[in-house]
Amino acid sequence: MSGMSGMSGMSGMSGMSAADHAKHKAMMDKKGYTRSVETYQIPDLMLKDQTGKMVSLPRLLESDKPVIVNFIYATCTTICPLLSMGYIDLQRQLGDKSDQVVLVSVTIDPEHDTPEVLNRYLQKFHGKPGWTLLTGSRAEIDQVTTAFNAFVADKMDHQPLNFIRLPGHNNWIRLNGMLTGKIFLEEFRRAGLDFGK
Repeated sequence: MSGMSGMSGMSGMSGMSAADHAKHKAMMDKKGYTRSVETYQIPDLMLKDQTGKMVSLPRLLESDKPVIVNFIYATCTTICPLLSMGYIDLQRQLGDKSDQVVLVSVTIDPEHDTPEVLNRYLQKFHGKPGWTLLTGSRAEIDQVTTAFNAFVADKMDHQPLNFIRLPGHNNWIRLNGMLTGKIFLEEFRRAGLDFGK
């Protein structure tokens, strides 16, 4: 379903070629998104958030609120800003109910994306409370991406993935494509959750 590579290790992490940008551009130009329902085993890890605080990944993702997870990196100039704008658009659509959804972005470039870098990234997008950015060691991040069947050997090959989990559910809705806040709300309604918007 996902078309993700199962290779280990990270390569090609430094520069971005014209071919790299072309790959991202092609993904951005695709209309619509694919949807599936999956089950994932969340690793029992403590990761650092954008404030430097240690956070239990299972505790964060097993919230009594709806949770959305994506994978980004701070120096990305193509897919990641659009993924992040989807979060911002959802927060805008929810208005004063924006704190009722837990948004999580996990970096796939932990060698660069320190808590300070992630905090600047959050500020750049004017993210509201409820959006947590996480980093850790390379091994820890690989565990997380592998758990979500989202591992890539090269950050330039990552897909525009979002994962939704509703309270009390073990399954995740896996969405591959560029999503707006309106689409997120439609997915919530489709799953039986309505914020009254």
